[in-house]
Parts: sequence; C-alpha cells; structure tokens
Amino acid sequence: MTTANGVNEHGNRRQFLARARERLIGFEPHNLAHPLPERGPVPYVRSSLLDEADLVGSFVRNAEAARVRVHRTGARSVTKRVLADIVERHGVHRAVLSAEREAQTARAMLEGLGVVVDELSIEAAAKADLGVTSATFAIATTGTLVQESSAAGGRTASLLPRVHLAIVPARRIVASTAEVLRGLGVAGRLPSNLVLITGPSRSGDIEQIIALGVHGPIAVEVVLLGA
Repeated sequence: MTTANGVNEHGNRRQFLARARERLIGFEPHNLAHPLPERGPVPYVRSSLLDEADLVGSFVRNAEAARVRVHRTGARSVTKRVLADIVERHGVHRAVLSAEREAQTARAMLEGLGVVVDELSIEAAAKADLGVTSATFAIATTGTLVQESSAAGGRTASLLPRVHLAIVPARRIVASTAEVLRGLGVAGRLPSNLVLITGPSRSGDIEQIIALGVHGPIAVEVVLLGA
C-alpha cells in the first residue's frame, strides 16, 4: 500500500498492528532461551560500598571518591567560614542561588564576602562562578545529589556555573536510588524532572581521557548540615 506521503509499505499493516496489540494486552510469550523470572516485589539492591549503619559516612566516602569536597557541620545552616573558604579557593565573584531555603540562607553571607549575587536566570547562571542549591535527597551508595527542578526553581544553578555548592541536611541522605523513587512514589508526588549529580561534570569521549567541566561544573562542594 502507499501512504499519504507517497512512501510504499510492504506487508499487512492491519495484521501487524493486531499482533502488537495482543502483545500489549496479553502476557509475554514463554521463551525457552530466556525464561521469565518469577513474579514478585522489586528487591532492594545493596552495594558493598554502603554501610547501612552509617549512611552519612558512606555518602561522604563515595562522594569524595567522585571528586566532591564534603564539609560536615553540626550547624543547621551553612557558616560564613565555609563559604569564605569556597569563595577564596575558587575565585568566586558572581553567584546565583536556587529557590530552595537552604540555598537562600547563603545570600547575605556571600554578599558580605563581596560576591555579587544575581537573580537566577539562564544568562546569570552562565556568567556565575558559583551556583548554590540544596538537594531533595542524597544517595549514600554513590555519593549522588538528587535535585527536583520544581523545588529548585530550575536546573541552571547546578548545571551552568563552574562551581556547584549544595547545602544539604544530613537527614535527607538515603541508602540508594530505590529509596528515592519509592519515597517519591509513596508520597504521590513523582516530579516531571529529577537531576542526579555525581561529582563534577566529566567526559571521556576523546581517547578515553577523563576531562572535568566539559558539560557542567568543574568542581562540586557539599555542605552537610547536622552531620
């Protein structure tokens, strides 16, 4: 048959779609070479990189292995001393903040250190030396930050500046990605977008040589509150 745009099709379209429909509404046919596993609940997978008795320690260890600098503090908000260290080491002159409360608490301290804090936009984030955010979760097994773009007011603060600072309460650390997805599902608020960040941006496309900062921040710093 010939379609409306003049392309010739071969075979019986109606039979093909009928077979596809049967597959979608029926059971997967038995395959002797690749038998289906028994049906049951999705298992929780645990890694040797995780110490379930010490989620904070596991997160710190695995984040540092991914080239993240972690600052542990028992305080409930970021301190000026930590911010001053980050500003000095990275030569920060301009910054943007996400909409999250933990990020916004850094505004006055950064301005007190002589840093210009611009309102978040794509243009401002692209010019910024530092992007400050929080995180919805932190994953202990991989040292990963999980950002929900709706809570952060967008993704640009963590993706465009050359340095990313995440200020995260230690109580948000979970064991693995499974807890993140299950927790969001139980809460009935699966977001339209999640960003998982494990260390600085890196690329190994050219001769398998890892280069940092190719597609995002060249450095990631995490302040763990109450840790």
